[in-house]
Amino acid sequence: MSVPTQNIAVSLTGLTGDFGDRLSVIKAAGFDRIELDAVELSKQGDLRLAESLLLESGLKLSAYKEFKDFTGHKGHVIRYKMQLAQANLKMMAALGCNLLVVTPSARNRTDSDDEIIAQLRALSTLAMLRGIKVGYRPLPWSDHAYDYESAYRLVEQAGNANLGLVVDSFHNLTDLNIDELFTQVPGDKVFLIRLSDFAMSTLYTLEDKIEVDHHQRLFPGEGGHSSDLTTLLRNCQTAGYQGDLVLSANDDRYRFSSLETVIAKARQSRDWVLSKLN
Repeated sequence: MSVPTQNIAVSLTGLTGDFGDRLSVIKAAGFDRIELDAVELSKQGDLRLAESLLLESGLKLSAYKEFKDFTGHKGHVIRYKMQLAQANLKMMAALGCNLLVVTPSARNRTDSDDEIIAQLRALSTLAMLRGIKVGYRPLPWSDHAYDYESAYRLVEQAGNANLGLVVDSFHNLTDLNIDELFTQVPGDKVFLIRLSDFAMSTLYTLEDKIEVDHHQRLFPGEGGHSSDLTTLLRNCQTAGYQGDLVLSANDDRYRFSSLETVIAKARQSRDWVLSKLN
């Protein structure tokens, strides 16, 4: 199975410059979709103008990232987060974005897993009413959704068809045996695959992982883990994954480079990914 070029998106994270300029350069580079960053969108100030620029660009939205720190709260905090989720889902529906990426809190403050499962079920039910899927992305520093097995156990028990997982290659490379991913999670419950590399050969501490996750992600093909990424991509094919692949990078060096330079790296990365799949 080959992966068509149009199934590869680029994340706005790590791309510098004016919001509209970024959209134009991405389009000119041959990408037809992006992963929309909630933080980047909030920086625009005039949300209606940002939404208008997105619609005018013609770019499709692979996902809206990221509804952070969602599961694991209780009381007024989870009620507030549900209200915020409704506002996000309304905006996504207006933009034609059908996948919301959600992450867990670091610390579970609920009394049982049943409460976490109920939170996921409630959010995905709200999303279902708008034709939107919810992709749960585990974090190694979470105490209740720290890998794909633990996250999928919660997703499976929540039971909603529009609730699945987001696979982030960064966490595969640092914490998991890549060959085990699709033995733990059915291919049709993986809604998005985010691809990143990094330069360091090994990350020994949680602090290192958080630092690299937030500031040192490289485009696939630029780091030191090309062989492992190739294995992950081919396992995705074997498992029948049909969703988008998002190229995600946020290394600080990109922030000091021109937009044209960074998007050229993204285009090279797209070609590298396609060469491993086709």
